[in-house]
Amino acid sequence: MDQTLNILITFISIVLLLAVVIGIHELGHFLAARKFGVHVIRFKIGFGKTLMSKFDKRGTEFSLGLLPLGGYVQMLGEDNPLQGEEEKEGSSNKLTSYPEVSLGARAIITAAGPVANFLLAIFAYFLIFIIGTKDLAPVVGYVYENSLAEEVGLEVGDRILSIDEKEISKLSDLNEVLASRVGETGTLNVQYLKEERTQELSGSVFIEDWLGSDLNQSIIRSFGISPFSIVEIFEVIPESSAEKSGLLKGDKILGVGGNSIKSIVPFQEVISSMPETNTLLEVRRKDQVYIMPIFIDSFKNNFGVKTGLIGVKIIPSYDEKPQLIVSIKEGPFKAFYMAVEKTYKTSILILDFIGKMISGSVSSENIGGPIQIAQVAGSSAKAGLIPFISVIALISINLGILNLLPIPILDGGQLVLIAAEKLKGSPLSEVFIEYAHRIGLFFVVSLMIFAVFNDFVRLI
Repeated sequence: MDQTLNILITFISIVLLLAVVIGIHELGHFLAARKFGVHVIRFKIGFGKTLMSKFDKRGTEFSLGLLPLGGYVQMLGEDNPLQGEEEKEGSSNKLTSYPEVSLGARAIITAAGPVANFLLAIFAYFLIFIIGTKDLAPVVGYVYENSLAEEVGLEVGDRILSIDEKEISKLSDLNEVLASRVGETGTLNVQYLKEERTQELSGSVFIEDWLGSDLNQSIIRSFGISPFSIVEIFEVIPESSAEKSGLLKGDKILGVGGNSIKSIVPFQEVISSMPETNTLLEVRRKDQVYIMPIFIDSFKNNFGVKTGLIGVKIIPSYDEKPQLIVSIKEGPFKAFYMAVEKTYKTSILILDFIGKMISGSVSSENIGGPIQIAQVAGSSAKAGLIPFISVIALISINLGILNLLPIPILDGGQLVLIAAEKLKGSPLSEVFIEYAHRIGLFFVVSLMIFAVFNDFVRLI
């Protein structure tokens, strides 16, 4: 039942996400075309068999396709042999085609799609800041051995203040700044505050082609830390080792085998690494601390390796340390400013990442396709409204930037052709445009195939 529900949630979330992001993109083209009087023949979301369609008073067909993986706005004169000679039924007024309007108008119509995506992202982030969201403070809960964080000198309880002189006030800031250094070589400078002290310390570590060929895990984990959180038991599985040992819902795990635990990920890793082992758990139940013996059961993972488990579902708890939660909720004016800033910073980060892939400093294996988008959409939808809105914003920015790349058949390529026509002073030859579109189509299809291939590789 859970599996069916997860599949249903993932399916609904991916359809909703793509319908919104692609629909807004095409709506940008549509509204701009209407503004300049260009007749729109068809506005379609999705490809393949048409599920439903309806014509408006101006003769535009609005339809939904079976596969929600794209969409288009077909304007009169675009791949249409009539080239503006079609007459509106029952009217003597000649319809205006796309090639008939000025180059400036065509440029605005073409750019309106990506612009609409950026506006959608701004609106999404505006909603997030208005509704209010919570993030974690950048406090270290665990430091992995032989990691960059260990070289810097970070320890459990330290609060990261800045990296490369960029202020870090919450965990998402840390992720964003570290992401900007992926694929780079140089020095990473970290400033941090020791727990229970007012003294600020700093450390640095040299990175070389950092994560350029391996970005399969969390960037923060790759840096070498896990965020601070108390491990709380949310559910005890019946007849499990946890139940036999007397663990209860609400218990907080403070340590395993005499080692302190202050983060969820290390707790999972420690238990997983100790199959069929007897150990001791340090547990706080209400105001009492208990030392409880437990036998760690085992199961074989997908690679046939024994992995430990005790039979509990866990959640992070911050009841005892509310200062670890960073709440963000702003008024409309501040929220709008922050939304614009967030959209801008995310766009710059994506462009930087694309540039690094083109230069080869970041592996192209990081390109994701529809399967990865579906996984992200499904997991964000299950996480709640705010994470799902955040993913809508991120995908919308990606779509806007992708469409602005100077590749024929994409909006950016069309803008390049319009600029070339302006410089030439006369229309480009049909043969040239046809070959340009063929090259662009080949490139885009190849990119899509490569992205889907990467998706399947990740699943294997």
